[in-house]
Amino acid sequence: MKLGLYANTQKPHVREIVRQLNLWKQDKDITFSALQPFIDFLQSGTGFSPDLESGPDPYPGPNWIRAQAEHDFRHQNDMVLVLGGDGTMLAAARFMESSRTPLLGVNLGSLGFLAEVTMATLTRRMDEVVKGAFEVQKRMVLLATCQSSGKEHRFNALNDVVIHRGGTSRILKIDVQVNRQYFNIYHADGLIVATPTGSTAYSLSANGPILMPEMDAMILNPICPHTLTVRPAVIPGDDEVTIRILPTDNPASLTVDGQVNIALDAQTEITVRKADHVLHSVTFPDSGFFDLLRRKLHWGDLERK
Repeated sequence: MKLGLYANTQKPHVREIVRQLNLWKQDKDITFSALQPFIDFLQSGTGFSPDLESGPDPYPGPNWIRAQAEHDFRHQNDMVLVLGGDGTMLAAARFMESSRTPLLGVNLGSLGFLAEVTMATLTRRMDEVVKGAFEVQKRMVLLATCQSSGKEHRFNALNDVVIHRGGTSRILKIDVQVNRQYFNIYHADGLIVATPTGSTAYSLSANGPILMPEMDAMILNPICPHTLTVRPAVIPGDDEVTIRILPTDNPASLTVDGQVNIALDAQTEITVRKADHVLHSVTFPDSGFFDLLRRKLHWGDLERK
């Protein structure tokens, strides 16, 4: 089995995870690969977590992880382990582009909606991976297209595409069409276009609905709308959303998955639709979405009497 490693090297326990994987694979027919920058990081001797500084070397030599070029990394592994948190999973999803290689998130962050395997469960989950005791979910990805500063920009988003007012305090006027039919003009701080995966991210904080991750739908969720009757809407995944900022003196920005940001020109038209590819995400039969909601959002913590 060929496993790739994609990691956020700023996380303090990355080396500890790598050491666990090295020990786990000893009696198994497993090969590991990574991009050269990650191998350079492991060889550099930096990034130890405090509890390992006086312990054994968490990365005992470079020979068991082979370097791969980007194209080979995307397409020649059976699975990619993403070491970090939800943000690392979002970055990995953009990096993998249209690759069908499934991603398994190992959570070194806090919330972990996308990266649900923990350090404590890593060995057990890897044993299940080898046995084939896992499932692959197909998750919808958005494609956002716009013109800005004379250039066409195209972005893939696993969570959401957000149009917002940046650092100003004045609201935006946002004209929205669905399938080129007038939908609404929002007077708001911004607009979130979210996938079902993104329904538990920024959209949830803006009182949006939670959708099952396998659904084929988009959420249109205004941020702090000026009109109280305006509410989030769920539309079919095959619809195309066209967004235009009406003329104002307020600057506007577009943010993709909370990680990519560009300034929008006056009256820039943004088109958001379902991408032609999906993300393949690894999950396990005993870790359903409802269980994830209960654990991450603490639903049902108070026993009913």
